[in-house]
Amino acid sequence: MLDFTNDYDFNILELPLIPQGMTTPVDGWKLLVREDTGEHLHVHKASYKVLPHADVVQATQDALKAVNISSDYDFNVYCHEQGKKLEIDIKFNNLVTEPEVGDHVMFRVKGFNSYDGHWAYQTVADAFRLWCKNGCVTPDSVTAIWQRHTNSISVEGIEQKIKLGLETFWNQKEQWQAWMKTKVEKEEVENLFKKRLVKINSKTTEETHNKKQLENLMGQLDQEFKHLGQNKWAVYNCMTHWATHTTDTKRPHNVTRERERAVGQLLNTKIWETL
Repeated sequence: MLDFTNDYDFNILELPLIPQGMTTPVDGWKLLVREDTGEHLHVHKASYKVLPHADVVQATQDALKAVNISSDYDFNVYCHEQGKKLEIDIKFNNLVTEPEVGDHVMFRVKGFNSYDGHWAYQTVADAFRLWCKNGCVTPDSVTAIWQRHTNSISVEGIEQKIKLGLETFWNQKEQWQAWMKTKVEKEEVENLFKKRLVKINSKTTEETHNKKQLENLMGQLDQEFKHLGQNKWAVYNCMTHWATHTTDTKRPHNVTRERERAVGQLLNTKIWETL
């Protein structure tokens, strides 16, 4: 099923950058403007290549047809910040695994693009935990297709990413089950969160970590321990819950991406491996 909840297909004007009070353009820079609304999207260097949202959506659809892994999927497209950012979310209804009885995880593919330069064009294949609507970040997510400032798309590249992502998804079940058997100490987990997820790197404050976010994580950890046991699987789901439940922030789509990337990077560390 295709569900385009926002209009993503609009023309982009590339105009000379003329700051207020000036009459001549700034050499080497240009302004991107949404033609239908007049919205100023971003100022870029003249060499910046515009990659239309519509091209990203079409390439993703073409890749899905080519890879032919399932015809039972929900294809959703969202525009954020007056069209500056694009998010594609595809959930495959019949590609589901069960790490343990009653706990189902669905294969998911996501795509991103932006006109403001904050989101590079990217395709990510990961998982979606149905029990509490978590996005199950994988270590592979941080090595996803990532192309900055390009106006070309490889349908074959997206297709290959989906294939590899699905293979990882099926193999992930054994890892998740191993995490269920791995007992953890709460204090050790708290230190992990402080060092990797809520650490503050700033010269303007003596605080070493974000206390509010640590409190949120530890509160969620107690809930996960209660339902899943005091194990590594509970820690993992605590982190993915924190990463994907961001509606109380000003820009949830940005915060979710930042947190998912942080979790993905953590999963590739020695400290996680030895937890």
